[in-house]
Amino acid sequence: MPGSSTFGECKVLEKMVKKHVEKGKLYAAICAAPAMTLGTWGLLNGLKATCYPSFIDKLPSEVHAVESRVQIDGKCMTSRGPGTAMEYSVILVEQLYGKEKAKEVAGPMVGFVSTLHIYFSCMYLLAEHCRNFML
Repeated sequence: MPGSSTFGECKVLEKMVKKHVEKGKLYAAICAAPAMTLGTWGLLNGLKATCYPSFIDKLPSEVHAVESRVQIDGKCMTSRGPGTAMEYSVILVEQLYGKEKAKEVAGPMVGFVSTLHIYFSCMYLLAEHCRNFML
């Protein structure tokens, strides 16, 4: 995946994420990104992690590759890809803001309109979290 490869080669992003991890903060990746970014930076070593099925063999040997839809190991969260994105988003909200907020966001998930609602709710919460991280 070109995006994940590009992120993996970005030294500025690598430095930012490693600093974030050193502070004991939650870090997460989905699709090819666990293998192509977090894995190449050594941030999955010794952890259980998952990623897009065709990239699972690209995870470093120090990573315990699993086929979970969403995998949490300590402060690291990984997921498989587009088919697990909604589940990943709700679990990410739960990890950042707690079960009640995750229930609030996930509650109206019925049909297309609700799917858009949860997507935009998750994006709002993640943007707010990132804004707070950058301050």
